[in-house]
Amino acid sequence: MMVARRALPLIAVAALCTGAASAQPGPSAAQANPSNEDETPENEIVVTGYRDIVVNGRAVRCRPVAGDPLDKVSVPGWPDYLMIVPDDHGGFVSKRAAEQITGPEFWQRVGVGMGAYRFRASSSGQPMCIGGRGGAGSFAGFRRIIDAVPYRGQRLRFTAWVATGSAQKVSFWLAAGTQWLEKRRQFEVQRTPFHKLLNGGNTNNIPFSGNHGWTPVLLETGPIHKDADHISYGFNLQGSGDVWVYDAKLEMVVDELENTRTDDFIMIGSSQR
Repeated sequence: MMVARRALPLIAVAALCTGAASAQPGPSAAQANPSNEDETPENEIVVTGYRDIVVNGRAVRCRPVAGDPLDKVSVPGWPDYLMIVPDDHGGFVSKRAAEQITGPEFWQRVGVGMGAYRFRASSSGQPMCIGGRGGAGSFAGFRRIIDAVPYRGQRLRFTAWVATGSAQKVSFWLAAGTQWLEKRRQFEVQRTPFHKLLNGGNTNNIPFSGNHGWTPVLLETGPIHKDADHISYGFNLQGSGDVWVYDAKLEMVVDELENTRTDDFIMIGSSQR
């Protein structure tokens, strides 16, 4: 990614957020069976059987999908940092948060004070959301954690579209790290828990709160460290409000020039660091 591209206007940034794959025309591509025949503004997404997500530059309230089995998982109270992940019996369970690899298809629910939030996972290409009225210090997020081995030595890009309604603070992250410290003693390898960040970071230095229409997000990091054993990416809502995210995806940067970069690059709309 050339430095000059960082100064592109928002429309160009939106195209950049499609990553290495062919560009899509933006959030309006998510329209599926609009609920009315009126022409839909390009900054709004219409979901079948549901109101417009963005109305007058503000996202509507997040509502869960009826029958979602993850909503039935019991979540202990404050102050534990928890995650909801698959159990060993074909269901789901809440437990203390750890960097558990659950693969590229499953969105883990994580947070502190998760009982104060509503979750809506991505389904059939539709947007996902988090909403609630959490107290000070509480948050809720969606994340994916995948095996880092296939990505070692590669540069990665996480892109998404985000819209908010009265959000206190929304953060995204893309990070690679190690969970274990390995020591070789004679003919065996001993592993002890050892959490260390090796690549990446978050958008905490780019404040994103209040009301926003669909806004592109981009995070890049790499090359992924040779010792990384997992990659985590996702977003969270801190405090109160509502956040909707569409087309969140992780890709390897295949452009030869961009893949030579070794710094982290973060952009939300026209803001960057």
